[in-house]
Amino acid sequence: MFNCCRSFFLIGLFSAFVACVPSTALHAQGVMRIAAVVNDDIISELDIAQRVRLTMATTRMPNTPEVQKSLAANLLRVMIDERLKMQEAERLKIEVTDKEVDQALERYARTQRIRDGLLDEFLKSLSIDREVLADQARAELGWSTVISRTAGGRISVSEEEIDKALAEKNANKGKPEYLYSEIYLPVDSPSQEATALQMADSLIGHIKSGSPFDSLARDFSQSASAPEGGALGWVQTGHIDPKIEATLIQMKEGDYSNPIRTSSGFFIVKLHEKRLAGVEEQDELLDIAQVILPVATDATPEVWAARNTQASTIAYQAQSCENLVEIGKQVEGANAGILNQLKLSNMPEDIRNTLMPMSANQITTLEQKKGAVLVLMICNRAPVPTTPEITIRNNLKRELRMEKINRESRRQLQTLRRNAFVDIRL
Repeated sequence: MFNCCRSFFLIGLFSAFVACVPSTALHAQGVMRIAAVVNDDIISELDIAQRVRLTMATTRMPNTPEVQKSLAANLLRVMIDERLKMQEAERLKIEVTDKEVDQALERYARTQRIRDGLLDEFLKSLSIDREVLADQARAELGWSTVISRTAGGRISVSEEEIDKALAEKNANKGKPEYLYSEIYLPVDSPSQEATALQMADSLIGHIKSGSPFDSLARDFSQSASAPEGGALGWVQTGHIDPKIEATLIQMKEGDYSNPIRTSSGFFIVKLHEKRLAGVEEQDELLDIAQVILPVATDATPEVWAARNTQASTIAYQAQSCENLVEIGKQVEGANAGILNQLKLSNMPEDIRNTLMPMSANQITTLEQKKGAVLVLMICNRAPVPTTPEITIRNNLKRELRMEKINRESRRQLQTLRRNAFVDIRL
């Protein structure tokens, strides 16, 4: 059985050891010492060292002994779960083809903005074997098939369920809905509480230091949304855990949360946008001319005042969208251009609220504390074409199925953990 107390105490000791071993030394010695045994599979010290380097590179974490130590402990837990997933796929004789793995690695490269054909070069520059990344892909691809094959009707979505969800969607018009991402860390037993919370706090520390939320979600989240960087799309009130929604209500767009304890584990969420359900039906497409006047975030009030005066002067002079862009391009340090077919609902909240009451050919200025004063002019606005009902139903079906897959994945992985033999070795 998986003795969590013993295992994760040893993880801490092991991670301190890993932090002291240079990666070049590991490669030079061909180290294959066993770090953990998961049933009849092994995780080597070299496996963990390579995953630590990959995660530091993709999340832009500093390469320090402290970061290495924290990552080694956290990643070992993730890697144990990956081994359990692969073993279950093998038990069910589920084969993941090389082509599927290659396609998954291509998707990964795109998320990391690595140009086509350069992934192997990127990994080689970090002294990381391609198989390290391939094993991650095999685990998730195989697990997806495991859930589809074993869950059967538990993850299927009936027309009646879609009808009910559609009725709820219509009833919830005017109520909040949220576009957010998540990182999920399960807690299967009381003995795992402290370890999971420590992991959550560590991830928040990395987010504060500049690590991208989506990269951390891909590496550490145990939710079905992990391959998508934790992105969930728009979720309506009533379809969110009450504790998570209570946090989202208080958050501003762009914020991330502290660890949120739910019945199944800890969540960290990042809010991208919030709106009232049904607003998309009154949504509009806007063509906008803009001039961006950059301002240093630490600029004095006098500098901000001067920029605002400059913006007001530009707005007074502009006679049309094209004329506004011409004037903006003559201002040193400014950026000017026309943006076409932008959804009003997708705009940042401050810009959306500013443009919502304006008519075509109206112009305004907007001060953004993030470091700019904007001059905005609406060139044209038109209603967004109505979404066909079949598209709405398909979207609801996908959302409902994802909810079921998440629940089933948590249930089956929890069972595998409880029945597993895991031995951490130093």
